[in-house]
Amino acid sequence: MTSPPSFRTFPPSLRTFVREHVLDDAARVPAVLGRDSSDVITPDRTLRDASLALLTLPGPDDTDLVRRLLGALREFTDPDHQGFRELLDVTGAPHPIGDVRTPSVQALAAWALHRAGALTGDDTLLAEAVGRLDHVTGAVLTHDWPARLDRSATVVLDESGPLEETAVLVLAADALTPAAGSAFLDAAALRLDRYAHGDAVWDRLTPRGVPDALRGHRTGPTALAALAWAALHRRGRAGAADRARRTLAHVHAHHRHIGTGGYWDRSSADSVVRVDAVAALHGRPDSPFPAKFVADHALLALAARSVAALDGPDAETVAVLKALAQEAEAELEQHTDPVAGGVFHGQGSWFSTPVDPTVPLARHVMVPPRTTGSFAVGNTTYVPFHGKHARTQLLALAALGDRVVGPRAAPELLERPEPEPFDNDLGHVTTGRLSEGLIDTARYLRWLRSTASGLGYGLTPYRSPLGLRSDRTAQTFSVLHVVSDLLALDEPVPDTPGVLTGVFATQNPDGGFGEQPSLPSETFTTYCAVLTAVVLGGADHPGFDRDACVAFLRSCQRPEGGFGNAPGFPCDAWHSHLATLTLVALGARPEREDDLVAYLLACRNPDGGYGNRPGSPSDTFATFRAIGALIALGLRPPHPDETVRWLSGLQTAAGGFRYRTDGAESFVGSYHAIGGLYMLGALPADTGACVRWITARQSADGGFSRAPGAPSETTDEGFIAVQALHMLEGKLNRSWAVMMT
Repeated sequence: MTSPPSFRTFPPSLRTFVREHVLDDAARVPAVLGRDSSDVITPDRTLRDASLALLTLPGPDDTDLVRRLLGALREFTDPDHQGFRELLDVTGAPHPIGDVRTPSVQALAAWALHRAGALTGDDTLLAEAVGRLDHVTGAVLTHDWPARLDRSATVVLDESGPLEETAVLVLAADALTPAAGSAFLDAAALRLDRYAHGDAVWDRLTPRGVPDALRGHRTGPTALAALAWAALHRRGRAGAADRARRTLAHVHAHHRHIGTGGYWDRSSADSVVRVDAVAALHGRPDSPFPAKFVADHALLALAARSVAALDGPDAETVAVLKALAQEAEAELEQHTDPVAGGVFHGQGSWFSTPVDPTVPLARHVMVPPRTTGSFAVGNTTYVPFHGKHARTQLLALAALGDRVVGPRAAPELLERPEPEPFDNDLGHVTTGRLSEGLIDTARYLRWLRSTASGLGYGLTPYRSPLGLRSDRTAQTFSVLHVVSDLLALDEPVPDTPGVLTGVFATQNPDGGFGEQPSLPSETFTTYCAVLTAVVLGGADHPGFDRDACVAFLRSCQRPEGGFGNAPGFPCDAWHSHLATLTLVALGARPEREDDLVAYLLACRNPDGGYGNRPGSPSDTFATFRAIGALIALGLRPPHPDETVRWLSGLQTAAGGFRYRTDGAESFVGSYHAIGGLYMLGALPADTGACVRWITARQSADGGFSRAPGAPSETTDEGFIAVQALHMLEGKLNRSWAVMMT
């Protein structure tokens, strides 16, 4: 099969993408786009983005662009107080919440004015920039390094001390201050040293000036601190270069993603990447889930290159810094849209244990309200990672320059797997009920039915729970779970026409489906909506645009052959599986099927398992997904006996499964191991222990949790338990096991 024409061309360069899609005619910068300028996610404008645009976009001869960007920056001018407002709406009207003074953002604006003056030879601008920065640094020293002041810069609104504030202030002061001594930079150097924590650097100091251990260490601010120490070293600050090298080496050693490369955005006070509910809920508002942010990688690349160029390091240190820079740049390239251009926001993950990242998720969950580019689903706020944030584009441009990232080729398909017809029969679910007494079915059904919400179902039965629990706001993900379990337990689905109406209300004009009406389309949510409709007999529903849905899914296939969660987004086995199943359920096929098969086979490892991407270590999640996609395509996974042997070897004495050879026992990973074995015609070696291991996780309210005796979690855990128990008893329709995941 030949590739579509779009994959034989190169995307626009980053600078071209920003100029043609991010900037409007007046060089204003909306905060977040979807794929391009036709889909603006957050039209509001921030002072930070306007400043970064002026700092990164114009070249020496771009006089007109400098003039237009300067005009856009001037729109933030506060007519009543010195400094700039920090947030405007799309029309230029000031938002009240932008009537503050964040020292680092105000310093960036002064730095941007200075660059405009340097590019145009305007001494008046240069003098204005220095005066504005002096006003900011004076307020910072007067008020002991606050995080935020009021419009007059006389009242402290936030006394905490973020590392990023100090680092950016150092960089701005270094750019605007002559090479001779600077009292502010001397004070800033002492302040920066207070964040040191062994080889790491704290993300924040408390108002008392002591480390905020709950915040731990953060990748982006660490990179900024390394850049600041590099600037201080060039000014003769003793020890600054060594501190910069050590903090970057700490990121390389402790923040690295084991499976796919790149760097998580954080580690805890003890330098471990983990889900931390305590820090998220009792520290400053934040998501408990670590993520990989492309903007962080841009800063890492800039910092590693800058610090490697300093005099003095040994060869081993230089090698570490170069490896960090190369890996950071690779993440930027990996997250570049191969057709439309621009770079995506990043990559998320669910976690099977507190320390091991596993399932890829194209959203950052439970972020603070009003996070840029975020959406709310009930009491949970999330940021889709397939957005293109202005800050990310501009920092990536600073890191990569105006290079064009060419699309990657699909692996070569040396030998197509043997055909094995797949009947895709979803007309029945089970061959019989679960054995009596395995779980309290009546209690579970009460819990499940109480998740009903409007025309759909929520993730929990609770209207406004505390902790990390979701509420019962309807969403396509939970509708799929509830419908699947009701059908598996031979229970009727109430108001099927209403459920279908609710599902199809989430289809967008691009053909894909969102989690709720008007939310962005994803492969993940499209799968959930379509499979729900198919098993409820609604594939011919008048509200469903099948052709547009197929077109959306096909547009999510990358040049490498796999599918991402949205058009252009990086591909993996997980989303390739979901896209494949959805197409098969609709009676369609991928346009570049051989490339997809080659990609899935490239995820296979010598141990018989599959990684989520080619070169990634084997895990039960990816193994289940890859072999399920091949089976749905009517192909026999190669060497199935080796895959069965690898999966079987992950079972623990307790009955559950480790999600990978060196990983921890995992509830979600166990489901994928059981499902992978079942699709290949096998069962766990100790089926009885596995049954007991799952049933012990039914909670007191009837739902299920990943740990015995814990509060019930979501309909996902209930789905895992019900579907897995049917497989363990050999009662689940194999086609259902393949398609309803």
